[in-house]
Amino acid sequence: MNLKMQAMKRIKNNNLLRACLSFVTLLSSVSFAQSVNMGDPGFPQSSPAPCNTFGVGGNNFFDNGGSASNYTPNFNDTTVFCPDLNLGTKMQIAFGINAGFAFDVHGSDSIYVYDGPNISSPLLGVHNSVTDPNGFTYIASWNNPTGCLTVVFISDGANEGTGWIANAQCGNQPQPFTPHIQAYVNGVGPNKLNPVDTGFVDICFGDSILFVAKPIFPYAMEVTGNGYSQNLTTVYYNWYITDGGKYPNNDSIWFTPPARSGYLVDLKITDSFPQTERLLCKVRVSQKPDFTGTGPVEDTVCLGQNTILLGGVTSTDTVGISIPPGTFELGGAFAGLTYLPDGSGQNYSAPITISGFPTGATITNAQSLNKVSITMEHSYAGDLEIWLECPSGQIVDLVNSYSPGTRPGGISGGMKFLGHPFDDTGGGGPGIGWEYNFSSVFNTMTPMVNNWNTTTVPVTASAGPPQVSSGTSMDPSYIYEPEQSFATFAGCPVNGVWTIRVRDNLSIDDGYIFEWGLFFDPSYFPGLSGYHNTADSVYWDPNPTIVSQGQDTLTNVIPTQPGTTYYTYNMIDNFGCHYDTVVSLFTHPQPTIFPSTWACDYVFNVTGTTAVNGGVWSAADTNIHFIPSPNVMNPTIISSIPGIFTVTFTDNQCGTAINSTINFKQDPFVEINDTVLCQGSTAVLMCSTYPQNNSYTWNDGTTGSSIQAVAGTNYQVTAANECGTYSDSLRVGSKICDINAPNIIVLSSTNGNNKFYLDYDGVKEFHISIVNRWGNKITEYTDPSDAWDGTNMNGDFVTEGIYFYKIDATFDNNEKVTKQGFIQVYN
Repeated sequence: MNLKMQAMKRIKNNNLLRACLSFVTLLSSVSFAQSVNMGDPGFPQSSPAPCNTFGVGGNNFFDNGGSASNYTPNFNDTTVFCPDLNLGTKMQIAFGINAGFAFDVHGSDSIYVYDGPNISSPLLGVHNSVTDPNGFTYIASWNNPTGCLTVVFISDGANEGTGWIANAQCGNQPQPFTPHIQAYVNGVGPNKLNPVDTGFVDICFGDSILFVAKPIFPYAMEVTGNGYSQNLTTVYYNWYITDGGKYPNNDSIWFTPPARSGYLVDLKITDSFPQTERLLCKVRVSQKPDFTGTGPVEDTVCLGQNTILLGGVTSTDTVGISIPPGTFELGGAFAGLTYLPDGSGQNYSAPITISGFPTGATITNAQSLNKVSITMEHSYAGDLEIWLECPSGQIVDLVNSYSPGTRPGGISGGMKFLGHPFDDTGGGGPGIGWEYNFSSVFNTMTPMVNNWNTTTVPVTASAGPPQVSSGTSMDPSYIYEPEQSFATFAGCPVNGVWTIRVRDNLSIDDGYIFEWGLFFDPSYFPGLSGYHNTADSVYWDPNPTIVSQGQDTLTNVIPTQPGTTYYTYNMIDNFGCHYDTVVSLFTHPQPTIFPSTWACDYVFNVTGTTAVNGGVWSAADTNIHFIPSPNVMNPTIISSIPGIFTVTFTDNQCGTAINSTINFKQDPFVEINDTVLCQGSTAVLMCSTYPQNNSYTWNDGTTGSSIQAVAGTNYQVTAANECGTYSDSLRVGSKICDINAPNIIVLSSTNGNNKFYLDYDGVKEFHISIVNRWGNKITEYTDPSDAWDGTNMNGDFVTEGIYFYKIDATFDNNEKVTKQGFIQVYN
């Protein structure tokens, strides 16, 4: 046997001895039959491995040479490993070169691993010491219902290695599930998250949101019949909202934003594995608009004057409205569960896609990327390298505990845990993850250190679940400086895929990254930490004074009444929230002056004029004068002549001119002309009329400018107007205008009418002449007391017929009367 083979066997024997001692110490009831040589039947489905004991006390899988010999040439055989535990249990096989392990398979020989109970199962990989010098690890996949692994080893006859000492053990794989979240504003559908799951819920202040977790479990035992149970009641919900409130661990919660702000809603769903999926959505509460710029261009106008109401939305601007920006605390972006199986030189990655920052945003200093948080457990920190890669490929080392390794440098991390793992040489499932934070920015609130070895805490074993081990763990209460400053990312774009990469350089350990996240400094990227709701539609409430609405923003109004007119302006923003404001417009009243009136003595004292800011009097007629000045609100108006004159008052505030008339009246005047009437007669007596007179009243109560007068009677008329009265009087004269004479005589009558006689009182001189129809004089006489007895001048009686007379008489007052008439004579 060559020296290399002898050394390998010594290592194998020593490792086997240590493994056996440990195995006996931990589980004295476990028989050596649990060790498997390549080519043995192993643990097929008909005889599965006892998972409670198999592989937990030391390495138990050897090449076909067993624990004492190298593998043989021209070997070709199969070994099957199947678990015996409940649904979801998987087999894991770890090959390595670190303490307790050996791995030397010549490059011409190959190990084939299949994901299932036979070689018809999917091939997971082909390996030897050329392809994997440090070894490799496999665990049955989550969609492998049997949980079995099938190993085939083929060696040729040319060259052989010393073989391997490996570990086969029962373990678990998480079943992927898809998280979903829905949001119902005020509990009413439809789902308002836009885009779905990770978008925004835009609401009005005072609204509430019913958040409902809707995870989908396509690979749950309830669906596929294998694996482990996953349903709405077997997973754990953790809600975190940046309002600082505490929310129940239910699949649904109610959230009422306490302020007009933005809020991050972080939903973390953890199944029994535990496997975690996380969703981050946002709530934006509508910001209350500032209506300071809304309202009339002028806050005061004159009655009948138009003005413009400002308020509206154009294609490029919002007029009259200012909407402040909303802000919310910037949270992190998180990746989900990543298994870090035991393996020598294995690299694992967990990517996060970052979006939403301003286009072109880049890292400029160490504060730009404020913090990296990793929640994980791992059973040995001494062989880990953890680094962060930004979208442009720049790398910052967070942890470098192994040298030599992939990353340059590195120091021993020692025999320390991360989190609280189950230290069982790998494959026993996850322990308890702790959150470790890395930052290049000093934080006074949390201690900050740069050395893993100085900050540890002891941990105690527990049978679980989950089962965890005793040991020493890195203290998560500190913030750790990364191996390189985050300033190394300078120039790296913020948007894109960021990836945590982990390299496990040695075997006998495994772990999990439960989640990890990036936290960018919100003050450095204000564009992401804010939002802005916008006006979607605006309108004014109907008002009769609105006469026209122009393009988008100009509304023309003409108030019809003095005083304050109120207008209500409404806005509906793009969140569907309604706001309104009431603006006012004061309208000056028109000036007022006296109504049309009259005045006596050509003087009128103005009273009661109203105007906002005074005014000016004017008149077109130069006979009108304003004392002491036309600029006085209530002057004395004097006219040089009587008449009706128009005066105008124009107010200084609005330039409104109003008119009124003044009738400057004369004093009343009337007169009656001397009048003489025939005795015993009546006639209409007229007085003079003047335009200034309003009425005429006679002394007998008769009104009007005339009266029926009787000769010889005294009369008085009084004229009146607003300025007073004036009277005139006279006695209607009486004169003799006629002499009474009969016009029929009967000569044979004995009743006294057989003569023609006259009324001759007061007659001083007299002459009568009587003629027949042919003008022949019948008789004449000069004594009025005489009477005609019907005889002619010869003394003979005249014949019947008509006779004519003419009388000339002078009365005592020298009035002369001439009268002509006829006499009908009957015999």
